[in-house]
Amino acid sequence: EPVLVMAAWRASRSGPPKHRRDDTGFSLLELTIVVSLLLVVVGALLAQMSSAQRAEHFASDRAAILDQTRASMARLTLDIRQATVIDPASTERHLGMTTYVDSVLLHVDYDISGTNLLRSVAGRASEKLQTNLASASIFTYEPDVTSADVVKILLQVIPPASPAATVWLTSEARPRNLGGG
Repeated sequence: EPVLVMAAWRASRSGPPKHRRDDTGFSLLELTIVVSLLLVVVGALLAQMSSAQRAEHFASDRAAILDQTRASMARLTLDIRQATVIDPASTERHLGMTTYVDSVLLHVDYDISGTNLLRSVAGRASEKLQTNLASASIFTYEPDVTSADVVKILLQVIPPASPAATVWLTSEARPRNLGGG
């Protein structure tokens, strides 16, 4: 009996090609279609991941620049508010003043060098407060530099990861100790 079953099975498999179906795998056409569809899906996923990664990099870069700009603005406004004298030779690119630094009256200079904002205390080496400035004109004085009651500051910074964007931060400070030093 096992020989008969085996012979019948072989006979059913050896029929004409149009009636025979090969159940051992997929055809080349089927595999090509499946692989093509998988490539389209994987390509779409990679594009989404790349876009999300760029957006995250832009957001973190912008946040870092904003933090640095806020710290620079806080340092500037503190020095201006504690100033006893605003140097009449100050310009839109340079601010000189006599102000309290750690409870000691010292001369402080803020200067623009290239795209950097530098702070120098009592003629010592400058420290870099801000990088990537979009504009070198950051100081304005009201009513004028010789009798500045208000110093306005405008920091425009370009995030390195997105040079088409600009972060703006503006403030104004009134020296509280003018003539008191």
